[in-house]
Amino acid sequence: MDVASVQRDANNFDFLRFFAASAVVIGHCYWLSGAGAAEPVRLFTGSMDMADIAVNLFFVMSGFLIAASWMNSRSVLDFAAKRALRIFPALCVSVLFTVLVVGPLATGLPLKDYLSNSETLRYLGNMALITHFHLPGVFTGNPFPDTVNGSVWTLPYEVLMYATVLALGLLRLFGRIAVLVVPMSLLIIHFHLAPALGLESDILRKSTRLGMFFFFGSALYLYRRELPWNWKIALSLLALTLLSARTELWFYIHVLTLPYLTIYLAHLRIPRLSGFGKYGDFSYGIYIFSFPIQQLLMHWLGPQLSLGTFMAISLSASIAIAALSWHFIESPALQLKRYLPRTRKHLARTDFSPAP
Repeated sequence: MDVASVQRDANNFDFLRFFAASAVVIGHCYWLSGAGAAEPVRLFTGSMDMADIAVNLFFVMSGFLIAASWMNSRSVLDFAAKRALRIFPALCVSVLFTVLVVGPLATGLPLKDYLSNSETLRYLGNMALITHFHLPGVFTGNPFPDTVNGSVWTLPYEVLMYATVLALGLLRLFGRIAVLVVPMSLLIIHFHLAPALGLESDILRKSTRLGMFFFFGSALYLYRRELPWNWKIALSLLALTLLSARTELWFYIHVLTLPYLTIYLAHLRIPRLSGFGKYGDFSYGIYIFSFPIQQLLMHWLGPQLSLGTFMAISLSASIAIAALSWHFIESPALQLKRYLPRTRKHLARTDFSPAP
């Protein structure tokens, strides 16, 4: 199995991103609906639900692909601009859509009071990755009240990972040793040091959790040619994960097995799956637009929706708006990469970095 290529038509990343985004939508349905149904994945693992695991999956893929992007970028500007063009245009439209469309449709306040409220202005800070979940008078009566878009919490951490890669690269530290030291250090902090010191910071907990998955993904990119990639290892890791469910060891094992399983599946040759994204990559749009759409559905139709119906409508509506986002916002924004300087500058690399 060839894991050397990150070209779209040579792997299954588009499908896995779509799968993960869809899993986030389905996972959110359980607690946004207020139906009282137990989320089956959390029941199985004992600690994480479907949406949690999907986010972990996203960060593994991101770590792998961002490592590739850094190693193959022409300059620091090239790397940073490509990341900004992927994150911010659709995010800004999502925030404005939420404030100017979803909010007025759902608020219990007069429109003038809603628009002039300081909380509405603060919500616009999400465009600059200043996370704010609430809009005045919006979704106050929902089963999961007040939160307008709970998905945005991961985006500052995603950009933090990009910035960390950039900083390590500029310091000539982004190489095979660093990408093992970083996630192992985060693992020690997350599982041992923080609990031992009584550190209960939500920011620390989230950054170490997501950082472990991201940098193990990066490590798999840098070591991709030396590692054995075969179904026997993948099946053994999957069995280990399943057998450890509902034990104290499960999350440790999940951290160590999910990265390999993700990258293995991303490069497994499955007929037609590598062409899944030929009509576009809708995963980011699904992720950033789905939550307010789901909350709006609950606001309008909550008591009339069964859990299954809520899932079907939520996912269908999210895919539809994500398709619009891809074709009218994300893809045009990514086309701007052609205007970046073409002159290749040598990015800082270490002696431990693999040959391009």
